[in-house]
Amino acid sequence: MKKNIGPVNALYPMPVVLAGAIVEGRANFITVAHVGIFRHDTVALGLGKSHFTNRGIAEQRTFSINIMPDELVVETDYAGIVSGRKVDKSTLFEVEYGPLRTAPMIAAAPVSMECALLDVLDYESHEVFVGKVENTFADESVLRNGKIDLAAVRPMLFDMFQRKYWRLGEAFADCWSAGKKLRGESAG
Repeated sequence: MKKNIGPVNALYPMPVVLAGAIVEGRANFITVAHVGIFRHDTVALGLGKSHFTNRGIAEQRTFSINIMPDELVVETDYAGIVSGRKVDKSTLFEVEYGPLRTAPMIAAAPVSMECALLDVLDYESHEVFVGKVENTFADESVLRNGKIDLAAVRPMLFDMFQRKYWRLGEAFADCWSAGKKLRGESAG
């Protein structure tokens, strides 16, 4: 029997990303685990209202999402525990820009997305920045047949309950195929 543990959001682990924005004329990055997909081309970042990065996203109307590999755990965690108001995080990583020109991306991130701000959802303690993915940049080392290979990316995952970072496991079934067995079809 299941036990009711209260109103707990049990969707963790979530991918850890660094969101980038220009704030006060310089690149700033914030560690974010509250990132999601609205549609195939639309993403959302949930950030507490007090974060320095929020102002840059609102002013520039662009931001980046950088999928961080597990070997950059120290830098990624640091970007989340210090504020851009007090620490210049523009020197933490080599920064690069794409066609949007105002969404700083991390060169060492195997996958980075440039996003144009579509909307800001205002909640009591958080803002949700909804963005359209305009460009996705992937290091050639993580591409297999033109598609991103998550095993090669080695993305970090965040677990709020245990306050731990996790690594991605292995693929074990094919989407839109495994369920065919219940229809009497062969998977594959």
